[in-house]
Amino acid sequence: MVKTKITFRANKYKVFVADELGKYKVAASFEDKIDAEHYRKKLVENTEQALKSQSRITVIDAYKQYAIYKFELYNTYDALSEHQARIYTRHYEKWVSKYFPKNIELRKLNAEHLKKFFMMVRFKGLTYKSAVTLIYSFKGMFEWSIDQNYVLQIDYNIKHFEISNYPELKPKDGSDKSRKTKMINRYEARQLYNSIKPTDPDDYYQVVNFVAICIFMYTGARPGEVRGIEWKNVNLKSQKIYITQQMQHQMLVHRVKALGSERIIHIPPHLLKILTRWKDYQEQRIPDVKFVLENVLTKLPIPDKQMRNFLYRHYARIGLAVIKDNGNHVKVLECKFKGEPFKTFRHFAATALLEAQASNPRLTDNFIKTQMGHRDIKTTRMIYGDHNDLDSQSNIEDEISESLNNALNLKLN
Repeated sequence: MVKTKITFRANKYKVFVADELGKYKVAASFEDKIDAEHYRKKLVENTEQALKSQSRITVIDAYKQYAIYKFELYNTYDALSEHQARIYTRHYEKWVSKYFPKNIELRKLNAEHLKKFFMMVRFKGLTYKSAVTLIYSFKGMFEWSIDQNYVLQIDYNIKHFEISNYPELKPKDGSDKSRKTKMINRYEARQLYNSIKPTDPDDYYQVVNFVAICIFMYTGARPGEVRGIEWKNVNLKSQKIYITQQMQHQMLVHRVKALGSERIIHIPPHLLKILTRWKDYQEQRIPDVKFVLENVLTKLPIPDKQMRNFLYRHYARIGLAVIKDNGNHVKVLECKFKGEPFKTFRHFAATALLEAQASNPRLTDNFIKTQMGHRDIKTTRMIYGDHNDLDSQSNIEDEISESLNNALNLKLN
């Protein structure tokens, strides 16, 4: 006789059935306990027929349960933020529950349904890449549903469905292409450094943001990691920073972004001088200072928005951005690094380390991936270090050179 059980979870009565290894899997879910008990009785009497009768679960209901499962799984086993763990829940609430046809049974889901759904969410404003990710999640949902005995393997009609097989679904503006992060080069970095140097040493706002940008430049650390650095994790004598936590919005989270990101960063000599002077400066103005980038008023790190506004203003000053600035908010009209003003420093640091590796045996693969907070050196090489423009002039300098050449009009052989 088949083994079964009923549990109440996520506001539903779930009927479980044991497989041949004794592992319990969800066979069905019900709002009412009587319905669950009735189904369980049918399951014991005729397992095959009961499972077949329950295969009428809709796509929307299956996706909802899958989203709950993924959230519980991430929270239990993975060191992910709540924002990341709720990806499937957001997919369900914002797109699937609103725009997917209500009565499509899971076992009847096919490519045409996904194609129409893709066109709908694109029409409603979802970007091409996000829409592709959403559609791809339906495969994971279906495979999970097979494992839960909601449907059979033979019902897996979308197994080979790919958006890329439908040219008519691709955007005409090229937004389906992977966009490579633009990297700041040494020339631009020197210009930026000279621009952000404080003009008024008594202006705490100027000085704290200068220190923040210098940490980005010299370490390539992530914004949340930089904002989360406490002085207790900075050893100026051994020239090391311990990255063990990060800021998410204005909340300190005692974990890092991913595996391999918890690490010890070596402080370059110039940054060491800046941090040494900064610590003395800060201690004279803030009692019991905790964070390296501490806000005088809130005792928390300065907010991300403040650093972004400061950085975009100086990008604009050196000709790398066009902005509208009302004093409180910076609207970016054009910028070489628009959307990722800090990430460019991460690419800069990775590229510089990899470039110097050939002439410096101390810069091993293990050192570089640890310094950058990557689990695998392949990530550093293929994504962050894939640049060859470290010493190139900015686009503006190229334009000036070309303009001079045209003005002089020297027709040399």
